[in-house]
Amino acid sequence: MPEPRVHARLTRAGHLLAVLGLALALVGGGTVPDARAAPTPKPTPPANDVRPPGAADGLDLSKMKGVDNPLLHPLLLPVADLRQELYRGLLAKGQKTAAEDAFAGYRNGAVEFIDPTLVDFEKWEEMRNDTVEPHLRGQFWRFSLVRLDSVAAFLDPKAVARIRKESGPQLIAMSALNVLAGEKNAGVKQKKPIHSEALLKRLRGRHKIPEAARLYAASERRQCERGCSRLHPLSLRTGYGWPYGFSTLAMELKARRLAQIDASDATPEQRARLKQQAIDRMEVDREQLNNTTRQHLDYALDQVKALAGSEQEATVSALAGMFHTGARRKCPPSSRVRSLGRGLPGVAAPVMALRAAAPCGEAEEEDRVRPGATATGLGQALAGSAMDPGGIDFTSMELRYLADPGDGSGLQYAFEAGRDPWRGDARTSTGLSAATLSSDAFFVWLSLRPQDFWVNLNPDEPDRIVDRDLGTTDAGRVLLQADLLMKKTVGRLIHPDTGAGKDLWDRIKGQCLSFRTWIVPAPASVHQQGDKLYILDAPLDVKMETQYLKSRGVTAGQSCPRRSKADEEHNERVYRDLVLSKLKKAINTDRDYADLRRVYLARVAAEWYRNLSRTRETTYGSLIDRGDADAWRTKTSWKPTDTFDAFVRSYTKGEFKVTRRSTRGNAEYVTTYTYGGVDLTRVPMRNAPSAEFAAQVERSLRAADTPGTGGTAWLGAPTPLQAAGPGEPAGGLSDSALALRLLPTLLVPVAGLLWWRRRRLNGAGASPLRRAVASAPRSPLWSRTRRSR
Repeated sequence: MPEPRVHARLTRAGHLLAVLGLALALVGGGTVPDARAAPTPKPTPPANDVRPPGAADGLDLSKMKGVDNPLLHPLLLPVADLRQELYRGLLAKGQKTAAEDAFAGYRNGAVEFIDPTLVDFEKWEEMRNDTVEPHLRGQFWRFSLVRLDSVAAFLDPKAVARIRKESGPQLIAMSALNVLAGEKNAGVKQKKPIHSEALLKRLRGRHKIPEAARLYAASERRQCERGCSRLHPLSLRTGYGWPYGFSTLAMELKARRLAQIDASDATPEQRARLKQQAIDRMEVDREQLNNTTRQHLDYALDQVKALAGSEQEATVSALAGMFHTGARRKCPPSSRVRSLGRGLPGVAAPVMALRAAAPCGEAEEEDRVRPGATATGLGQALAGSAMDPGGIDFTSMELRYLADPGDGSGLQYAFEAGRDPWRGDARTSTGLSAATLSSDAFFVWLSLRPQDFWVNLNPDEPDRIVDRDLGTTDAGRVLLQADLLMKKTVGRLIHPDTGAGKDLWDRIKGQCLSFRTWIVPAPASVHQQGDKLYILDAPLDVKMETQYLKSRGVTAGQSCPRRSKADEEHNERVYRDLVLSKLKKAINTDRDYADLRRVYLARVAAEWYRNLSRTRETTYGSLIDRGDADAWRTKTSWKPTDTFDAFVRSYTKGEFKVTRRSTRGNAEYVTTYTYGGVDLTRVPMRNAPSAEFAAQVERSLRAADTPGTGGTAWLGAPTPLQAAGPGEPAGGLSDSALALRLLPTLLVPVAGLLWWRRRRLNGAGASPLRRAVASAPRSPLWSRTRRSR
């Protein structure tokens, strides 16, 4: 932020308007009466909920504690996203100079938050499709979705509660940038500027958004007193980044001062001169305040621009590493690629670019592949998700396709994601987190041994929580946290105060109830086509300990020794009917278990890849069972003991150790419940045909495939080599294909050398003998030379 001296100036400027009336009272000597002597006009209460003259009074974000840059506050973040989208769009069009101007301070931005419960889905579809191409000299706006929680503290609590109940965790954000005089509006040059607030009013009218749907209005600069503030009813909550223009108080002081002058005994000429002096002084103070705000705004916009670049670089870097790792197999001999370009001018760069795009490219050249990472379906969806109103829900994103062309160029992959505009989460960070978890888990499942893919939360076994190596990864973290979550879910399901819980406790027999449940894989339906895997369905199952141990050839002992076998079997049937079915549904559908499902789908893909690597050479075949997970260690501070300690605390407090004591006659009966774990050591798969998946996957590799309304979106990526250059067939580049691709590159410099040599020999400075040699017929000599070999 600017120096403290600048902050002090801004503070002084803000106070200056407050004392302006007192300062102006001293102007004109005795000809102007004291403020107490003149009648003080009281502001008329606004009629029809209209704001009084002056800039819209609201929340000054620049004065909020902990807010270093108001433009990055959740209330103004949609405007920052809008500027970044304009910047990226102009860069994509090659308009680099214009793109820089997307962060100009003179182009003020504003946003309004709209209640989604008052906008039906068809209207939302119309709104989200109402977009304009990135163009600096014209209107630019977007409708987007934002998380309700991020701005809930600034909204009407009753509205927030209603939206959470009826719609979900999203709000509609309508943001726009102003249009300057001389710029085009619908193809016509503007004679007067269009303020961003006025542009938002036009958009509300175009889409017939009811006035009652407006929840909050915010602007980078305080809404101006010359019309903008009057666009917002007094009941609408407002905020701004920095103060700008005359506030309501300043307008009242101005009116009061002019009224004092009119009531004075000065001559008309004196009153006119005094009025002009008062107005001029206020304008000077106003301009000083506005200049200070412009300084702050310019500095803050520079931060937004820098953040846009760093976020884009982080996104591209993460995408470049998706299903691509430095902990790879030994690279195949690459001398054939390196030797093709050796010694030929103009050939080294394209050859090295091809090598850098493959997983075996040298480390210092890997940055050359990064620009190609965004030229993918997933890359495009993530790059534009901050303003993407299409409702792609990254929390539901799951791996559904994987392929290895077998030429060392890397892996193809595709994700499927739901489209839920009201309850989804389209943030880039959410999408990157989901995709990275799938990618890292895939390599963890390859490198570690399948027999170690289990976790166990048992208060009596603190030394058998998780395999040591698995416990250092996010895959291990997700399994353990899912096991703990399962225990909490069961605790809710069997609680006697719920309908299902009461039914369970009423129907069990005996003095004891003690079951352990395990999350295990159910048979996965996949379609395998050569080096391609399509995962059609991969559900998880929940088994009781008797089933779990039986599948491993072990006989389970009685959990309650004094209970008859008949009672134990009865209780198990009751538990399966009332609890297991609901638990299984939750694990396969609830958002809380989304990470577990992601990790399991990566496990299915890794198991297929293991089998594929037994029959053919694969890019990462040498990682299998290497036993080293260092490359995919969790970047969080989490440790397995953290989850175990949380489990023990909940267990001892009775959160999922349900105990009920009842007296029947002279006996006291105690009923308890204990739990199991997660086991992914085995993955049963069955092949199922599917032609539909293949077509969707193929479309998603280069661009996000979002057919129709609702439904699902497909987000894929070709191999790093294919992403870096023109698209290649799934089989990748063979030796002959590589030679054909490089042939034009090799011929161009050779032809250039021959042309340069011929021109030099034919030049005026060449000797007659050299010109004769250069102009002699070539074919006979070339033929004789070839025959003599």
